[in-house]
Amino acid sequence: MPHGLPTSGVISSLGVITSLAFKYRMTYNFCRSSGVSVHKLSRTQVERLIRSIAADGSRVFFTRHATLRMRQRLITREIALEVLRVGRLTRTPEPNPRRGSLECRMERYCTGRQLAVVAAISDDNPDLLVITVIET
Repeated sequence: MPHGLPTSGVISSLGVITSLAFKYRMTYNFCRSSGVSVHKLSRTQVERLIRSIAADGSRVFFTRHATLRMRQRLITREIALEVLRVGRLTRTPEPNPRRGSLECRMERYCTGRQLAVVAAISDDNPDLLVITVIET
């Protein structure tokens, strides 16, 4: 388990989730309390911020589109959360000027498939909004 993160399997243990929440809480608190815009964060900082928010599953919301795609692709909420908690940011986050958010694609190989979750973070909202879930 490098850096305290599981390398395979679905996160099902509350202990692992609590550990992730503690590990990334400092990054989340720093970004939110210092007034640093999510648009000015490095890729590593964005990845840590997404993980810190996803560590608390109650702060992750799914659009209707994402829910529909998950149903079509037989991807559960828990699997999507795993991708957000331990996946990697594979592309440069793209700003969405119309919504004022930063859209990020996290990827991870799990359940025998390479999955990607596209989520939006914003300066105005401390939560994470899942836009779509893709099987690549």
